[in-house]
Amino acid sequence: MKKGAVITLILSVFTTLAACGAASNTSTGSGDAASEEETLRQAFGKVLWDIYQQGILPNGSTLDYTDMESAANNSFAVIDIDNDGQDELLLMWESASMAGMTEIIFGYEGGAVYMELAEFPSQTYYDNGIVEVAWSHNQGLAGTFWPFNVYCYDAKNDIYQSYGGVDAWDKNVAEENYKGVPFPADIDVDGDGIVYYIFPADWNGQYEDIPLVDGAEYEKWRNAYIAGAEKIEISLQKLTEENIAALGYPKPDISLPQPVG
Repeated sequence: MKKGAVITLILSVFTTLAACGAASNTSTGSGDAASEEETLRQAFGKVLWDIYQQGILPNGSTLDYTDMESAANNSFAVIDIDNDGQDELLLMWESASMAGMTEIIFGYEGGAVYMELAEFPSQTYYDNGIVEVAWSHNQGLAGTFWPFNVYCYDAKNDIYQSYGGVDAWDKNVAEENYKGVPFPADIDVDGDGIVYYIFPADWNGQYEDIPLVDGAEYEKWRNAYIAGAEKIEISLQKLTEENIAALGYPKPDISLPQPVG
């Protein structure tokens, strides 16, 4: 890899990291805090009823939805996942086709629930606002290495921004890439037969634009954003009527389509 490309990559990493991180917590009175928490939980309950009964998201878009029985096989959690001092709603929607599977983080502010991040349901959360998301498929040259995207929490805008991602080329999978270029043994300094494509946040999908790096550069890139952060353990609940009702919002009495036949 050219030295200039390495320097550009490192500068890009630290520029992006400057925008990551949780917002500073602000203190409120205990009564106000309790009231706000109740309002937030009810707002999330309303969202879950809409999802459970109709597969409708707060922005009006729809999930890959079958019926309530199928919806109950999905999961959710109310947890401060972005470490901003306020709970978010995490939805794990897996009772769908592969293309319809999604994991969504919902935030709340001023009576409105909105998406902070929607991705494939294979997310790993860290307490510094970083999320790693494994790709839904690994059909390229990566072999045993599974490609993933990275997002960092933007506290100012209360959403997750793309940090970039990584894919790999395993020599055991292919001696040449799809264009007949041989495996770059000169870049594979550690000799393990794997080199990496590290994508910037604005990657255009073209591998030709991405210089390959060895394991040491990949580890440096990943360590820069992990920075000693700890994984967040999440306790998920099934999307059942009982669990949704526990958030305090009453079950809506709506007319649902009748089964055919």
